[in-house]
Amino acid sequence: TPTVKLTSGFYTGTDSEPEVLDGLVDDEGKLWVTYIEVDSMSGDEEAIGFVKSNNPVLLSNSKFKIPAKNYSFDNRPSRDIEVTGDYQAGTINGKLIELPSNQISYELKLDTLSFKKHTFNHINNKTFTGPLYVTGGINNTAKITFTTNGNFTGSDSKGCNMTGKFTPAASERYYVSTVTFSQISCAAAGETLTGNAILDDDDKNLLLRAANGSGSIGMSFGE
Repeated sequence: TPTVKLTSGFYTGTDSEPEVLDGLVDDEGKLWVTYIEVDSMSGDEEAIGFVKSNNPVLLSNSKFKIPAKNYSFDNRPSRDIEVTGDYQAGTINGKLIELPSNQISYELKLDTLSFKKHTFNHINNKTFTGPLYVTGGINNTAKITFTTNGNFTGSDSKGCNMTGKFTPAASERYYVSTVTFSQISCAAAGETLTGNAILDDDDKNLLLRAANGSGSIGMSFGE
C-alpha cells in the first residue's frame, strides 16, 4: 500500500483526560505533542509532559500506528507508547496507548493560518525565563541568554548550567534545538538533548522540547 508522510505543520486539540494538546509535525515528519493541564478555576495552563514519535509518521490509507515515547513530569520515567491516528481533511483522530492497556483518545487539527518565520533575528541577544521540566518530576525556574547565530548559555534555580544552539528549520516553522547540561547540579547531568523550539507571536514566550538519544530523558523549557 502506498504511504505518504503526515502533513508537516502545527496541530492543536484535546484529549480525553481532558488536556489541551499543542502539536508539531516537524520537517522530517516526526510528531511532537505537548499535553497541558488547565486549571478549571483560574484557567491557568501548565505543560505536564510531551509525546515524541520515534520515527516519521507515514500514512497508509490515511491511517498510522507508530512507536513513541511519553515524557511526563510527574516523577515517572519516560515510557514506551504507541500512537494511532486517522488523518482526514486536516484532522487526526486516534489513541495514545501506554502498554499494556491504558488508552487516551485525542483529536488534533492542522492549523492552516500563516506561521511566524523563526529566524536568528528573533532570538539573538535576547534572554528568556521560564519553567524547566526534566523527566522524573524535576521542576525549576531557568534562564537562557542568546548571543549570536542562535548560541545560548543558561542556568536554573538549582545551579545547573547548560549550553546550546538553535538553528532555523528548513521550513522556518521552528528552531532545531540542542541543549547540553553540565555535570553539576543537573537532573540530566552530562546529557545532550535535541528537539525543537517555538516562539509566540510577540517573541516573549519560548517553548523548547527535547530528548536524549536513548529516549530516557526529556525536557521542556518555557511555555
